[in-house]
Amino acid sequence: MSDWEYQYWQDKLAGKPVQMNEGNPQAGFYRMPTKEFYGARKTFRPVAYWWAPNEVGQPELHCRIGDDDVPPEKGQDIWERVGAHPVTEEAYRKVAQESGPWPDEHELVRMGDNLPPEDDSFEGLRDAIEPLAKEALKRIEGPEIKDQDEANRIANLADRLAELHKKADEARAQERRPHDEACKEIQRRWSPLLVAAESYRNLKYKLLTPWLNQLKAKQEKEAKAAAAAGQPPTVESRRPRAGTRGRAMSLKTLKRAEIISYEECLKFFAGGSEVRATVQDLANRAVRSGVTVPGTRVIEESQAV
Repeated sequence: MSDWEYQYWQDKLAGKPVQMNEGNPQAGFYRMPTKEFYGARKTFRPVAYWWAPNEVGQPELHCRIGDDDVPPEKGQDIWERVGAHPVTEEAYRKVAQESGPWPDEHELVRMGDNLPPEDDSFEGLRDAIEPLAKEALKRIEGPEIKDQDEANRIANLADRLAELHKKADEARAQERRPHDEACKEIQRRWSPLLVAAESYRNLKYKLLTPWLNQLKAKQEKEAKAAAAAGQPPTVESRRPRAGTRGRAMSLKTLKRAEIISYEECLKFFAGGSEVRATVQDLANRAVRSGVTVPGTRVIEESQAV
């Protein structure tokens, strides 16, 4: 291997800003991104270019894709897809000759062409998700990422789990749909009856509560008048009631707060976890929309998406 023949590949592999010329492939080891169909996961095929004499003894740049040696014209056609993806010779040979994974591919994430159809049943998704989730938990509790290849492997693991999460959620929704429809039908059938029967609330609020309060006030007035005259109560003192069947209706004293000073009331509850959580949520939404909130500072955080 002459260094000058592989200079582009070596520089590209080292991360140097070298210019790639379309239709002018360079000797080295690469991988070609492919997709089996639109929306499918990206996979990579090993590609190698090398100089060797042709049939008439002239130097010619040869090309191999996977296990197939292809004509020079084919090597030129794919160069635009290949040239920006150099790999080490060791990685190339591990994939091309040993059918191993790329260094940045997670061993539990299926990659490559001609894979059997996936089992999207509950059992199939369970068997696919559980080992990946176990590996994810193990990795989350492990050390930090040490290099780009490991970062890529973890990203591939996360991407696969996200893909399976979506499939499982869609399957769950599909399985639940008939039950949801049945629940909607039950709700539709019973709602008018429930609304009609719920008129008992208005009977208690609009009619019985005023009448019982009037009766209570009348009893209290009569009791005060009798006490002032030094006479016993004219009627037996008891809590006003209404109804002769089932549960009798009576008055119950309930308490509610009327806020006179909002500032003082808010100050009283300011240290509570619920108020803090609500204020934090309001502040987050405000700063995301560009509003300056007094008493806060904007913190920008990067997050993998």
